[in-house]
Amino acid sequence: MTSPVLLSWHRADSSEGRRVNPAAGTPFLRVTGPGGEGLPWVLVRAPIVTRAHHLRLAELARSGARFAGATSYLGFPAAPWRDERDYGLLCEAWLHCFRDPDRFLPPTGPRLLASESDFTDPLRVDPARVTEAAGAAGVDGPLPSRLAADVVHVAGREPWRQQAKNWPLAARCLRRVARETGLRILVVDAPADAEPIPGVRLVGPLPWRQLLAAIAGARALFVPAVLDASPRVLAEALCLDVPVVVNRKILGGWQYVNPFTGLFFDGEDDAVQTVRAACGAGQRPRAWFGAHHGPARAGARVLRLLRTLDDSLPDHLTHVLLTPDRSAPVPPGTATR
Repeated sequence: MTSPVLLSWHRADSSEGRRVNPAAGTPFLRVTGPGGEGLPWVLVRAPIVTRAHHLRLAELARSGARFAGATSYLGFPAAPWRDERDYGLLCEAWLHCFRDPDRFLPPTGPRLLASESDFTDPLRVDPARVTEAAGAAGVDGPLPSRLAADVVHVAGREPWRQQAKNWPLAARCLRRVARETGLRILVVDAPADAEPIPGVRLVGPLPWRQLLAAIAGARALFVPAVLDASPRVLAEALCLDVPVVVNRKILGGWQYVNPFTGLFFDGEDDAVQTVRAACGAGQRPRAWFGAHHGPARAGARVLRLLRTLDDSLPDHLTHVLLTPDRSAPVPPGTATR
């Protein structure tokens, strides 16, 4: 019988996979020890739709890798956000972000509510550090005046990012927030064809540290996304002690929203009051995120899951880390299941 790893490559424009975007980054994450030690596990976080990624999958399998899935790309692995590959056969377990995982995941294998964004490090994403680092680029205090805002929304120029970040709803809501509250609003990485919105400043993509500085200087991050499975910017805002206003229907990141961190909104009609409330709530999201997430805590949960499948993992490990695959070899001698 043909191995599920070695199924033939399918084009990304097939009838079921036509909404799959092969440019969304590497579909593989290496699972390593905290010191970078190689481990036999690889996470598949997006559909495998390019020939290069198909060949890399086969190479990893030949090297002895074992695969688990991670829900990081839109609604993957559910249709229509995947190719024709049977990811239930390929992946032995799933790290997922869904309230109702049965709607999206294959029926087999253990599951863990965990996202890549859980690994965001508060020690690295620190409001004092990022504001100071961005100061060198500023001309008006620690942050360039063009980036100073009360509310920040991070959009996306590519069509798939506009879909993931829900730009149409964002534009409608921010127009009303600007008109009815007078709050300063900044949209980062705005779509190139976005129409001007009175009271809303639209800028292009920013270097990571400038983006963090802009968020750190805000009073709220606005997240209208629905098809966002692992919104790292949401976790970064919490680490920067900035409350979040999040679409109640979001696929991933909903688990971060609670009385300590921010508020849900349901649509255009309640966006204004929710943003206004979040800006004056006096919450402490950084303390909450550090108490529940971060590399050590998230990595310990993932390690416990993998130990249920693999008793060869070293006893001394306390947690694991996730690193984008860069064709590093799997440890020799690892057996393929």
